[in-house]
Amino acid sequence: MATEFAPVSLCCYNIDRFLNQTPQAQTQARKNSLGNRPAEGITNLRLMFEPRSVAFIGASADLRKWGYRILSNLKNGGFQGKIYPVNPNSREILGLEVYPKVADIPEIPDLAVIVVPPSSVPQVMGQCVAKGIKTGLVITAGFAEIGTEGERLQEEMVEIASNGGMRFVGPNSNGIINPAGKLYCQMPPLFPSPGPFAVVSQSGNVVGTIIRLAAANGFGCAKCISSGNEANLHAEDYIQYLAGDQQTKVILCYIEGFKDGTRFFETAKEVSKKKPIVILKAGDTPAGAIAARSHTASLAGSGDVFEAMCKQSGVIRVRSLDELVDTGIALLCHPLPRGRRVGIITAGGGWGVLAADACARLGLDVVPLPAETIDELDKFLPFWWNRGNPVDLVAGTFGDAVVRSVETLLRCPVVDGVIMLGLIPALPPEQLARAAKQEERERLREVLLESVVQVFDKLKELTAKYAKPLIVASEPLAFGATMARKVTHILAERNAVCYDMPHQAAVAMANLARYGEYLRQNSG
Repeated sequence: MATEFAPVSLCCYNIDRFLNQTPQAQTQARKNSLGNRPAEGITNLRLMFEPRSVAFIGASADLRKWGYRILSNLKNGGFQGKIYPVNPNSREILGLEVYPKVADIPEIPDLAVIVVPPSSVPQVMGQCVAKGIKTGLVITAGFAEIGTEGERLQEEMVEIASNGGMRFVGPNSNGIINPAGKLYCQMPPLFPSPGPFAVVSQSGNVVGTIIRLAAANGFGCAKCISSGNEANLHAEDYIQYLAGDQQTKVILCYIEGFKDGTRFFETAKEVSKKKPIVILKAGDTPAGAIAARSHTASLAGSGDVFEAMCKQSGVIRVRSLDELVDTGIALLCHPLPRGRRVGIITAGGGWGVLAADACARLGLDVVPLPAETIDELDKFLPFWWNRGNPVDLVAGTFGDAVVRSVETLLRCPVVDGVIMLGLIPALPPEQLARAAKQEERERLREVLLESVVQVFDKLKELTAKYAKPLIVASEPLAFGATMARKVTHILAERNAVCYDMPHQAAVAMANLARYGEYLRQNSG
């Protein structure tokens, strides 16, 4: 059973105190958030992620400067709108006409990208407000994360923007990305394809890591936000916006601390009913909390309170970047289980033991199989199989019999979801035998790829038939890294995934179960 926590009202009452927020900080955070003007805020965020025109202030012709490299990403990424570089000392950069001042731009841009020294940012923010620009992205670092003078500059910048009705990302941001709109306005030259994941991260390099992990698994991104210091817009503002974004199916977050913990909790609680939110929370240790403060001026707060907040708001908390992406993929590819009872089928005994241990540690129930299920398996498994859960195929079951074993577990009334470990026995055995010969391997790679796809198509049919998750983990499915990548990507095209390790399958199942419990408890 899931651990019970204090009532939500009590958790809300204490949450800002335990997350190290003073009343003054909370009041300022609420003033800056979208909470008081949600409709206006969502409209502004649409302008930010779907701009028709961009003012780029601090554009540079120097290849070593971010004013050149980010502008290059924006232009070469294929942005279809107008780009207005601003620099008083240049006339042309990257083939684009350059304007001396923001006021000289011939229209009101939807988005202003600011890449100038910290001391100049408040002045530039004032120019943007005077021009009537409603959204901004402040790449520049050197504000609250460095101490008193930086805090003063950040407060000045926020005040100017707030008085002018301007919302902005950052400062100390790595950038924002909208692949569907070909908006690649970020520091590293990363150009993810459109896909189902939205990324909200207080760290820019973590955004890049998540993009690469998703791409390695064959998936693209909907929106990517490096929120930085969150002086104006906060993580909960982006989450609120992404709840209504049609491209976003799963929201992945990296959080170091909160500006307004209570509002984050309230927002996440509502958004989780519509879309899953998966969060990696950093700064739990004293060393991590100190690092968070100097990185994004974040106050890390109490890990115990955050854990309770996640359970009460439906947020799925993970412990690593790998788990963040693995869980996101699981939420895309599988239905939610109706409970925590798991059946395991394994091609090797050791993997079954490891999976059973992992499931038990995660609060899943590796249930004893009823007599009728064992009788059914007896009809086609070798007589020496273990007659337990995990079901060990004991190197004596191949081809269609493997799929039949999986279906028997899915049909079992005491099983809510199935973990299948080892895909190779399900492939045609005669092809595997031929592939063992060196001269046959190259020709048979494509045949094996086709066989893998056919097996997964059968497994997807079973998942739909029984409305239960079937999570697969397997040793490498092909000969060589190139072929393995092909398998991964062709499965992603079918909204399917094969994990590499048994514990990954267990974690995915546990997180699916956790989210399913929240939705059932809050279905009314």
